[in-house]
Amino acid sequence: MGFLDSIIGSEKDSQAQMENRTGNPLLVSLAFSPLRLSANNKSSVDLLVKIKNVSSSPHMVSVDAAVPRNAMLGFDPACINKAAEKKAGELKAGEILEIPITIWSSTQTKEGTYPVDITVYSHFMDYTKVLHHTKKSASLRAV
Repeated sequence: MGFLDSIIGSEKDSQAQMENRTGNPLLVSLAFSPLRLSANNKSSVDLLVKIKNVSSSPHMVSVDAAVPRNAMLGFDPACINKAAEKKAGELKAGEILEIPITIWSSTQTKEGTYPVDITVYSHFMDYTKVLHHTKKSASLRAV
């Protein structure tokens, strides 16, 4: 397989090229569990933020999430908090971390699709200095 890897390229090579091309050492993917919220009902979903360190050095990681201010969604059961921050700590080289963030609906949540904005930060030394950041957006349905 070594010969084919040199022709086609391996997964490690493609990840290393992606890091060099974007300059960001973190790969981020998003998923909801369950897929939808219940409209006009008190319910919750977990936004699963999956982060992979594709660099050769460890990085301190944090995640910010935000929902629209005018929507009856939030990061607490009362739907008051429209932003959340999770400090994940150090992510070693090649390691994968999955961070769940709970999003709540209330009896006043209307049916529709709501944007959820996620920003993943790579920090230097402590959480006050940012090296890199990655922004992602997802759509959450309430039915």
